[in-house]
Amino acid sequence: MITLHTAEMLISIITFFIAYVVVITMSNMFRTWVAYEMGDDTGMRLGYFTVNPMMHIDPVGLFFLFTFYFGWGRTVPVNPLFISEPHRNLKLAALYLSDSFIHFVLSVFGIIALLAIFDVNILAVMRYMVLTYNVSQLFVANMYPEISSWLVSIGFVVFAFVYLNVVLGVLYFIINFSNYLLFILADRYDKIAQYAHYITVGLPILLILFFSPLFRLLSVHLIAYIGLTIAHIIGIA
Repeated sequence: MITLHTAEMLISIITFFIAYVVVITMSNMFRTWVAYEMGDDTGMRLGYFTVNPMMHIDPVGLFFLFTFYFGWGRTVPVNPLFISEPHRNLKLAALYLSDSFIHFVLSVFGIIALLAIFDVNILAVMRYMVLTYNVSQLFVANMYPEISSWLVSIGFVVFAFVYLNVVLGVLYFIINFSNYLLFILADRYDKIAQYAHYITVGLPILLILFFSPLFRLLSVHLIAYIGLTIAHIIGIA
């Protein structure tokens, strides 16, 4: 017999999976396109410019999604050696920061959709659910009884979409900006080049394993800040 708690958990997992597939597919396609425009066709040749989600799903990231409501997709491989002059450093910066850029752009559109479906109080509801792990569509429905169930379901997917975009945007900014600096410095200092690989591999593991609560806290505050700013601009706060 399926209990209410089990049903809520299944709905949350399915919701986050739907949002996860959309988020990682859009971000990986954008990164692949930016790399190609900057001169690196590695991702294009390997087939990452596709709407097929199977190309973008990372098994470990998917496990974390089902366990902690946070997960990542496969990383689009890039070869910065293919990026040439003129303005090589700017092209490299555009390439390495493309993930964070698209995640934050998508999160802004998602927050606007959330405010349109609910109201500005949804930002506080999101903060509570994320920080307490009480991620529940029923909780949102009870907070907004005047909104139809199908619209609440759409809003719940948008909530997951926004949250994943913001967390991944922050995470990728730290990782990819570090990789960008390492590559620039490695061209000048041989000793840095010797340890760059270990830093590139170790930094994501360190951040995910030991700083996940901090990312969660930072993300909900960032969502609240962006949401309130948008609400003030459109005059609903």
